[in-house]
Amino acid sequence: MTGRARQGHAEESDETAAGTACEPEARRGGGDRGGWVGIVANRGSGAGRSHRLVDSLVAELRRYRLGVEVAWTPEDRPALVERAAQAPDCRCVVAVGGDGTVSALINEQLASPMTVMPAGTENLVARHFGLRRDPRSLARTITAGRAVNVDVAQADGRRFLLMAGFGFDADVVSRHHRGRVTRSGRIRPTSRMAYVQHVVRASFSYPFPTISVRITDPGAEEVLKGTTVFIFNLPRYALGLPFVPVAREDDGWLDLVVFRHPGPFRAFYYLCKVFCGIHLRDPSVYHRRVRRAVVTAQETIPVQLDGDPGGYVLAGPDSSRDDGPFREGRAEWTVEILPSALSVLVPAGQSSRRFRAPLASGGTS
Repeated sequence: MTGRARQGHAEESDETAAGTACEPEARRGGGDRGGWVGIVANRGSGAGRSHRLVDSLVAELRRYRLGVEVAWTPEDRPALVERAAQAPDCRCVVAVGGDGTVSALINEQLASPMTVMPAGTENLVARHFGLRRDPRSLARTITAGRAVNVDVAQADGRRFLLMAGFGFDADVVSRHHRGRVTRSGRIRPTSRMAYVQHVVRASFSYPFPTISVRITDPGAEEVLKGTTVFIFNLPRYALGLPFVPVAREDDGWLDLVVFRHPGPFRAFYYLCKVFCGIHLRDPSVYHRRVRRAVVTAQETIPVQLDGDPGGYVLAGPDSSRDDGPFREGRAEWTVEILPSALSVLVPAGQSSRRFRAPLASGGTS
């Protein structure tokens, strides 16, 4: 399964929902002096709010005499990203949507600076970099903000910015995604509360098989075993939970967290500790800082990347899983860090310390 094919799965879970018509918008506004901005938008994010946000952002960018080009569909996105990479007058490419839209954009091997207009459910990337759902503020960031270099992680050839999850967490994500798909193939908008039923059902049906993580960093080789595995690039998970407070976007490391014990009651126990911020003190929770690790499993397990289904770790080379477009996978998943692989535009006054400060859980920004 190619990286581009896997990449299409997560993005289409939100983006094809609103239609697949090819609707690239031509450059608009006076771009003769200020250059232009590319926008990759997901009409399915936030119950359709992204269309209004795009219109408002375009109007604000026009005030700065910037041209705009918008790609609304996965089919239009690669051409826009390629034009942006080849055009020295392109200021940046904006992801308008949730974390899935951001993930889809970075998987186009984006060479231009990126920034985000949050329009999804969690918006963890936007929150991390202090980017608000305010077209006027974002236009100022595009014209006068600063670029920061950010590490990107890669799992089985697909890039992610937030985290990868293996096992129970990924099973919840897969159930949630299947619950959003209508018979016609349309993807319904979602909310945080929609996850509750899937967490409960997964708790009592997921088998919690053993997962092995082989750390391959020279001089730090080690094999850890558990039943749920996370690999973080940025520190937070859903609800803004600071899963790994020490994680930084520019440190050249990934943060591996392995929960050892199986079962629904243990899963709830671990979740409570995460909420209290004391899970890393538990001797049955392993935390290592790694640059490269290989994940295998005794039974086929699901994978999630940045909150979207990513495929499966297969129990063996002859294993298979019939689960629609996410049935493919491989027996070994290699996860590694790509240092400073992305440039992100952030507000001019934003201190890098802000990125590591605790975020309040609750509503999206």
